[in-house]
Amino acid sequence: MADLAAPDEGRIEHRLRRDLHAVDELIPGPAVTSDLVADTRRRGAGLLAHRRVTTAVVVVLAVLAVTAVLVSPALGRAQPSSSYRPDLPADPIELGCYPLPRGLTLDFPYQVRSDGDLGGRRVLTLHWDELDAAEVRRRLDTALDRAGLPRDAATVTPFPDLPRDAVVRGTVVLRLPLARLASDDPECQDPATTKRFPPDWAPSTTYG
Repeated sequence: MADLAAPDEGRIEHRLRRDLHAVDELIPGPAVTSDLVADTRRRGAGLLAHRRVTTAVVVVLAVLAVTAVLVSPALGRAQPSSSYRPDLPADPIELGCYPLPRGLTLDFPYQVRSDGDLGGRRVLTLHWDELDAAEVRRRLDTALDRAGLPRDAATVTPFPDLPRDAVVRGTVVLRLPLARLASDDPECQDPATTKRFPPDWAPSTTYG
């Protein structure tokens, strides 16, 4: 077939005559006409265009595949930080939105479960960790005495049937004087931080 990159009717006609010479017994007489040359040229141009499109598609797909291989390790994967725990809200007591009464400190590991006002008192519910109930009771009595509050302001209730290696071990409920909002930190407007849940949230404080 003629050179498709630069088709020339003279060259096409010469090539056609040479190719058809071997079959002149089957195609008698001069079979090469101007129409045949023009048709051959059109078909060659169409074949060239098809090859170019196919080559371009293959190249584009190859580039996309290589790019995907190079980029995929960085997609949908967290940057290594040696820490795989989500960020937790600040401790509501340490944040100081609704501070404890003057002189009252909690010197045992705990998590605030809920905080709110009920019946003219502030009801602060905690879960404590690691220590047994007697030790938590002792530390609370010392803290309440130091703050000038009655010992019965705190109720200590261990969870029943706990395994010996359990971390969270029970509930402390503190009934304290009402506290006013004492900080303009934006986090103090977030119930997830202050644990002062609206009534319609009705969060569960049941362990487990």
